[in-house]
Amino acid sequence: MKRFWILFRTELKAWRHDPVTALGGFIPAIFILLAFGLLFGGRLSLKIAFVNHDAGPYGAILQETFAETISPFGTPYYDALALPKEEAWAAYDDLRLDGVWVVPEDFSQRIEEKQRPGVEMHFSNYIDDRAKNHRLYAAEILWRFYEKIGYPAPPLALAEEYPLPKMVHWFPIIAVGVMLLGFMVGGMMNIFALTNKEQVTRVTLEFGLAPRSLLWVLLPKTLLALLMGLLTGTALLGILYLWIGVWPGGRLWAVWLLAGLVILFWIPIALVAGLRTRYFAGAIAVVLAGLTLFFIGGGLAMVRGFEDKVLWIAWLFPNIYAVDPLRDLILFDQWPADWRPTLLRLTLFAGGALAVGWAITARRLRRMG
Repeated sequence: MKRFWILFRTELKAWRHDPVTALGGFIPAIFILLAFGLLFGGRLSLKIAFVNHDAGPYGAILQETFAETISPFGTPYYDALALPKEEAWAAYDDLRLDGVWVVPEDFSQRIEEKQRPGVEMHFSNYIDDRAKNHRLYAAEILWRFYEKIGYPAPPLALAEEYPLPKMVHWFPIIAVGVMLLGFMVGGMMNIFALTNKEQVTRVTLEFGLAPRSLLWVLLPKTLLALLMGLLTGTALLGILYLWIGVWPGGRLWAVWLLAGLVILFWIPIALVAGLRTRYFAGAIAVVLAGLTLFFIGGGLAMVRGFEDKVLWIAWLFPNIYAVDPLRDLILFDQWPADWRPTLLRLTLFAGGALAVGWAITARRLRRMG
């Protein structure tokens, strides 16, 4: 044990001379987080113009309905602006509005006479998902309007039940994937940087000449890289708390456990690569590998229920199994239903990678010695 702590302190001193290496997993993840935050974390309500030509009271009631009809996220579906006709169409043609609602002059009269009132809706269909949202939101606005003016309810009853305690937007879903990327690349960059320092200072030659098992050399190095990866990912988790208010609370240890097993899978891969590649080329490869796994490993969307859309190669890496349980812990504050099988899979991934990676590294060091 004394030998272990001597080597651990040696590795720590090597890291302290260049602590910027700890940011290797932090900087790429921060840039990705900012990019997706700007893309998916902005305005959620669709911006429309409300042009009211109605001579009666019901046009104004319809306009009030826009602010009263709230989405499950607590925001109105539409940001409705009362604009003159010419100004509204000019903004719509310049793509500064998502749509225009036009209420005709006889709208209230037709309602009072029990005729069929009509409203013109003009929506941008530049993006198919937004066009779909327009149709859904408009229907809910109109049903709410019918309730306000005392029209009979439709002859249909609906009961909704959701499996999760709350709804979240796309950005928090993606943000947890980015956080897992930070854990992973943080560990990989640190083990890679430490290995490079030892190669430059010829310490690897001394390791290769050691008479005892090289496990004492590889254990402290792996532990330090694991701790740095956990530190990087936890810093990102802190940023998510400040940004979108999510935190696992008392389940933080479970987040560390899942993320730590993912890190332990990638550390020996980076360790082997660190003995065979140049520093800058290897560092770029580490970041690119992390980004690739982020995109194919469920970083952008939920995996559960969409297994048929996951590329087959993603199932060969642990990230795909860990990302949804991490979302359960962080976003929904609930225990993953697949906790035990996930833990078993990640343990097998980490144990297999460590055994193979350490064996290859020890053999490589002996050859150097």
